[in-house]
Amino acid sequence: MAAGLVDTKLAKLRAYVADRVLDFRPFIKELEIAGRTQKFFVATAQSADWYDPFKEKNRRELNWLVANLSLEGERIIDAGAFHGLYSTSFALAAGPEGKVVSVDPVASNCAVIEANLAINGLPVRIENCAISNRDGEVAFSLDSCGHIVKTGGVKVASKRLATVMADATVLKIDIEGAEFSVIPDQIDDMKDARAWIVEIHPGMGGDPAVVLDAFRDRGFDLWWNEPASDEFRPYAAEPWTDRTTLIARR
Repeated sequence: MAAGLVDTKLAKLRAYVADRVLDFRPFIKELEIAGRTQKFFVATAQSADWYDPFKEKNRRELNWLVANLSLEGERIIDAGAFHGLYSTSFALAAGPEGKVVSVDPVASNCAVIEANLAINGLPVRIENCAISNRDGEVAFSLDSCGHIVKTGGVKVASKRLATVMADATVLKIDIEGAEFSVIPDQIDDMKDARAWIVEIHPGMGGDPAVVLDAFRDRGFDLWWNEPASDEFRPYAAEPWTDRTTLIARR
């Protein structure tokens, strides 16, 4: 099992135990992202495990994205927003002329996103739904960073990307394996998209090549957060075995 997937599973297990056993108390902290100070509501033990202390990998990634994608005035979808860290950072970078839609299928996550936007004074729209290849409903697993399942789970609303914001120019996609079907199916719907930020999850059973080829075939320039160095650099067809972030832009 890839090291990144093992780390993710251990973090989820720690958070699951902490949420149910320990006396966790939510709190607000300040984070420095790309030269801006923003407030962040740490609402659960899982959130604390990820963001307190704030992992340097996450900070470097957000700093790189804000510095290199010129987000001011852009129309942005944050799909798989969890507690809204990226939504908040992107909205601050987009400024008053920009527009951000924060998307998550878990109602409790959306409540935390709303709190994080409010304490930063940001007018971001929240969509409580999963991103899938159809508008309607899908079955979703029973955890706060879950995924679409074939059986079991709970029913949640689902929408296509174009239903959420057809004229989006920047899309951040972290949908726990659904990227392998959503991006090849919907990339041509998003005609104004100039940049995609995609977390690719090889451990979820999909082939990263179907995502990479979809972008290559349409003339996108590919970068990745290279796992060995933890630095963004052009992607040169190396084996993609760990969960990490792809940047496709044109």
